[in-house]
Amino acid sequence: MAVSVVFTGAALLADAAPAADFRVLDFGAPCDRIAALEMARGSQSFEGKLPSGYQFAFKIQELDRDALAVYSCDGGKLFRGGYIFDAKDEADAAALYATIKKRVTRERGTPSYDFASPVHRKKMGDAGATLSRVDTMVAFWNGPTSEAHASVAEPSKDRGWRVSLSYTANSHVKE
Repeated sequence: MAVSVVFTGAALLADAAPAADFRVLDFGAPCDRIAALEMARGSQSFEGKLPSGYQFAFKIQELDRDALAVYSCDGGKLFRGGYIFDAKDEADAAALYATIKKRVTRERGTPSYDFASPVHRKKMGDAGATLSRVDTMVAFWNGPTSEAHASVAEPSKDRGWRVSLSYTANSHVKE
């Protein structure tokens, strides 16, 4: 599947339709339209256990992979959207994270906080922490309407390796 890369607002990848802050909606827009708008894009409803913190999830293709597009609402209004990718193993997760980090950095500039940075590694080392490779695969980017966050999660009891990219409206970013 050929996908053209277009970065606008919080959309990682978008088609030729006008871009919203996240896929189909702007932050603050009513969430009651999400399902219809996602279905119009060819997404499939996700019937499994929703990822923590999200009220809507759809099976999609993104970055030539199966993924979930996920949405969070507060008071019926969109405040967070994200992509969740399953990865085969740590190497696959690291490669996908690197691709996402590179693309978001092109869109938003240098991360505002990068766990792989020498400053973070020194801070954690000074505190006595030993960082694994996965511990350094986390980054945040500020933006005019939202904060982007990319990370890798190790397997847990009910899932394997996971890579995520989320966008949170600045109105909901906790300092």
